[in-house]
Amino acid sequence: MATATVRGGEIKSGLNPLLRLAAYLSLASAALWSFLLIRWMTFGVFNWDPFGLELALAQMPPIVPYLVFGVLLVVDLIVGIGLLRELVFARYLGIIRSTVVIALGLLFYIQTDDFSGATLVVALSGMMLVLLLRNTAASLVFPSAFYLLIFFVIPILIVLLVSLGERSRLGTVNYPPLDLNNLGAYFNDYARFFRRIGGEYIYLRIFWRSVFIAVANTLICLFFGFPFAYWIARQPARYRNMWIFLVMIPFWTNFLVRTYAWMLILRDSGLINNFWTITLHDQAVMLADESQIFSWLAGISENKLPLLFNQPAVLLGLFYGYLPFMILPLYANLERLDWSLMEAAADLGAGRLKSITRVLIPLTMPGIAAGSIIVFIPSLGAYVTPDLMGGAKVSLIGNLLQQQFMTVRDWPFGSAIGFILMAIMLAAVIIYFRISTRSEMEAV
Repeated sequence: MATATVRGGEIKSGLNPLLRLAAYLSLASAALWSFLLIRWMTFGVFNWDPFGLELALAQMPPIVPYLVFGVLLVVDLIVGIGLLRELVFARYLGIIRSTVVIALGLLFYIQTDDFSGATLVVALSGMMLVLLLRNTAASLVFPSAFYLLIFFVIPILIVLLVSLGERSRLGTVNYPPLDLNNLGAYFNDYARFFRRIGGEYIYLRIFWRSVFIAVANTLICLFFGFPFAYWIARQPARYRNMWIFLVMIPFWTNFLVRTYAWMLILRDSGLINNFWTITLHDQAVMLADESQIFSWLAGISENKLPLLFNQPAVLLGLFYGYLPFMILPLYANLERLDWSLMEAAADLGAGRLKSITRVLIPLTMPGIAAGSIIVFIPSLGAYVTPDLMGGAKVSLIGNLLQQQFMTVRDWPFGSAIGFILMAIMLAAVIIYFRISTRSEMEAV
């Protein structure tokens, strides 16, 4: 349990940092159990709002809650103090305690469906277990790995499981009888996505429309974002942070609020159309006798411009929302670029265009790839912008998912669509990185 350290020329032993952290975590857990014990003892005085764990224990004999909280409090105190005093038995007692509490936490979730309480108990006990096992790598990885397991891996598995069922007449999820000769029944909703509906591939058409808009938005963001990021990177160092700060200012406002702001600008009674049909039109009418140009302008400005509830409006909203996600990775890559390479290319006779295409773009390809992926993936699954700025005229894959879950209540088909979309995006990203890695290896 001890580690050797040098202090004042003498070698002295000290407690392993992992075990020290486990001791503090054990004492924190003891504080948690004492808090719950005090709550339980004072329910009649303060009328606390009960937690899920307390509701579950209330169904048991009165002595059980006191035993549960009291025993865990005493054990955690013994483990914590014993670890700080470098007692060998404390580590093994802590390992046994953590294993038992993890099992009890899983059993508690199965019995009560209290996700938050069970997650907290399992997370603390799991972290303590890996610390007591003195596994440095697992101790460093555990917090992020546990987070990904709870909020990423398990939800994906749930979506996959739901997608294998079928919608009942009441909107619930039913599963066909398990039959090895009829396994295709579990994938009917996947086949439905690629099947003709009324003679047309409705869902595939929505998917390809989503891909087209996502690719177009990515290219537009790259077209405008690259020169801007290049310009910021070439500014004096004292001004760069200011420009990056201005790029990030839109993040201070909720995305939904910014989308509504664009709707106020683009709608028929918005700023642009009011200028077009009132201010500009009135001036053109007054000057119509002076020139045919003003007469023509007066004629076309009578009708409002179709700026909202169409595909260009959706592209504008996506471009405005995701442009900073393209600028930031490009700037991070360009800032570290060795600009003497551009000067060397010019000295060797390369023009500005050839220097950009043969030197600048290849060197900034990691930033281009990162920005493109960050913009493309959320653009493909966008829901808020197409729903508000596209209306019912521009339905994308995100809108289709929302309809299946919230309107039609066909959760199996909605889960199948989501899983297909995720699989396609994952495959595209993997293929892209494989090709880029192979190109880099060939270049070397």
